[in-house]
Amino acid sequence: MRIGIYGSSFDPITYSHLFTAATVAHRKRLDKVIFVPCSSLRHDKKLQTQDHHRLEMLRIALSTSTHKKNRFGEPLFEISTVEMDALPGETYTYDTMVHMRKKYPDDELFFIMGSDLLRGMSNWGNAQKLISQFNFIVMSREGYPSADLIADDPLLRNNDEHFLIMSKGINMGISSTYIRDEIRKGGDPSFLLPDACLQYIYEHGLYQSIVDG
Repeated sequence: MRIGIYGSSFDPITYSHLFTAATVAHRKRLDKVIFVPCSSLRHDKKLQTQDHHRLEMLRIALSTSTHKKNRFGEPLFEISTVEMDALPGETYTYDTMVHMRKKYPDDELFFIMGSDLLRGMSNWGNAQKLISQFNFIVMSREGYPSADLIADDPLLRNNDEHFLIMSKGINMGISSTYIRDEIRKGGDPSFLLPDACLQYIYEHGLYQSIVDG
């Protein structure tokens, strides 16, 4: 199987996340997309709600997508809590991909990312091993030309065979940040995320204020 690993904070999950996963799966012939919500232990992420809330909203959102099947008739989407369950110091993308390789030793694995993440990727934890040992599906983002960013970085350039570029990017203009801001300001973010997720947010009083960190 061809499996895409889709890591994000999902704080909260949006229709853009779901559209991205479905489109990448279709265009790159993936048999499974595994959503990996990041750990609150990561220092590069400023999360606005607790892990169990983000995970529950992700579960709610994917429950609306059970009709999406792969060529084997299995669910196209699933969730892994590998990063949420990780110990401090084991939350790098490299650690996640090593875990997935052990779990799916006979399958092709791809880490799904936007081209904006290429800038600075060589500074990620265990970047040398990550970039040389794993494959990536890179979605083009406006202002971040994939080929140029790869060519400008020695580590990426010397491993460019590991990068599968989607020349036409996926950008619905919906972000978790925008949704959180709408909620804080008393706006109506309906139609930007599944209704059940929005109801969950209101029921639990999420995103009413900015979390410092």
